[in-house]
Amino acid sequence: MKTPICDLCARTSALCSGCEEKLKGGKISDMDVTVSRLLHKLGETYNLSAADFYKAIDLERVVLILTHGDVGILIGREGKVVAEISTAVGKKVRIAEVSGDMRKTVSDIVMPARVLGINKVYKDGKEAYKVRFAKSELKQLPMDMGTLEKAMKQLFEADVVVAFE
Repeated sequence: MKTPICDLCARTSALCSGCEEKLKGGKISDMDVTVSRLLHKLGETYNLSAADFYKAIDLERVVLILTHGDVGILIGREGKVVAEISTAVGKKVRIAEVSGDMRKTVSDIVMPARVLGINKVYKDGKEAYKVRFAKSELKQLPMDMGTLEKAMKQLFEADVVVAFE
């Protein structure tokens, strides 16, 4: 299983100097460490050896877990793995695959709502993204607008504007 922290740190309650440096430098967050340790513990019960956990984004009421590869591994049969993660962190959990295709990644996050498009726009000489949804999809979004924009900003590492047309 791949995680943002090393295998030794995932098994123990302390971080090695390399992982501590990543945490202090902002490359990983406390939630990344928590989820990595939790997945390592769950790996003893479930077959998570092929899981590729990339990042966890804490969005107050929801934790967004990003993975490279198959999302189904972290969901588990009948959703058991994601249910245990949700219980352990005390928040609702959404799992999405990070791929080269931004639209697919955003679609995984906002499912069942559908994305109309993602446009690259330039505001004040800076690059930003405009994620467009149909007005009828507003009720189907799994999170509120502020939380969604915060998630997109952390995901794209750029300014994001969510628009309904």
